[in-house]
Amino acid sequence: MNNLLQIREKNKRANRLYEAQILATKNGEVTPYRRSVFEERMRKTQKEIKLQDSKN
Repeated sequence: MNNLLQIREKNKRANRLYEAQILATKNGEVTPYRRSVFEERMRKTQKEIKLQDSKN
């Protein structure tokens, strides 16, 4: 995979996590984002990134 494509994917993931941290919806209502959920998603994304890096 092209390095530029990998960088773009990492940026997209980072942006999604940032947007999710700002606010989340629960049953259609806007609720404050819980820090523990954000940290869990961060760990999951970091694992995905490590797996992709190890494949290349």
